Amino acid sequence: MSSRNHGFTLIELLVAVALALIVLFAASNLLISSSSSATNLQARNDMAQEGQIALNYIAANVREAAYVYPNGTTLNLGGGDTTRRPGGGNWVVGNSTAPILAFIKAPRLPVAGCWKVTENELNDDKACYKFVAYYPVLRSAWVAASTGQNNPGSDLANGERWLLVEYRKNLPLNSPPTLTNLAGLNVASSSGRLLLDYVQPAVPNLRPLFSVQADSPQTPGNVRVTLNLSLSRLVERREINIPARPSPDPATWTQTLSAAPRNIGTLAP
Repeated sequence: MSSRNHGFTLIELLVAVALALIVLFAASNLLISSSSSATNLQARNDMAQEGQIALNYIAANVREAAYVYPNGTTLNLGGGDTTRRPGGGNWVVGNSTAPILAFIKAPRLPVAGCWKVTENELNDDKACYKFVAYYPVLRSAWVAASTGQNNPGSDLANGERWLLVEYRKNLPLNSPPTLTNLAGLNVASSSGRLLLDYVQPAVPNLRPLFSVQADSPQTPGNVRVTLNLSLSRLVERREINIPARPSPDPATWTQTLSAAPRNIGTLAP
């Protein structure tokens, strides 16, 4: 009796290769999906944390305000790249298309300690009244013009998103400003710094970034600032939104926080 060694036929080899390719394809898809989910989750967590920090930071500064610029106020922050309004034109408080929040922040130390040493230096920053503003800048325009830590890096998929910017200018005074001379203060010639990335641009029915209630005259209890934050970012062709959007109605897309200034009424007429 003779024995013969049996090998795989060509058809059996082709079937085995096909099965192996199917398994590898499924495994690679699972790996890619897991990696994408992890990336999206990390981006979502980062955005949520950074958004909450920014809200709390702005609210804390608003609470130290001695005066809040009311709706209809036109502000000149200069013509630099860090103060460029989306769509161009002037910054106007209460504008829903590209909103701005601006106020005079009271110092923590007696203002008599704030005096000019040189053109760009004040002897005690904590003793100076400050002009403070928050506003959006188009992300692509900011990235093209900014350098160093103020540049968050190119992200072509999100070029039309906004960045939230903080603008500060110390007022070199040794006595508190009066309400009548606030309009004549020179608040230009400073520059903005990046505060928050991936802010949702204005769309119909979206609540404005800032809403100001400031009756005239401004007295304790009749001034309130409301912050309406909505973040949006495309990550690997998926849109991540903070907070989550329960409906297509943009009126439901924001996280809201209100703050009332404590120092309203302390400035002389």
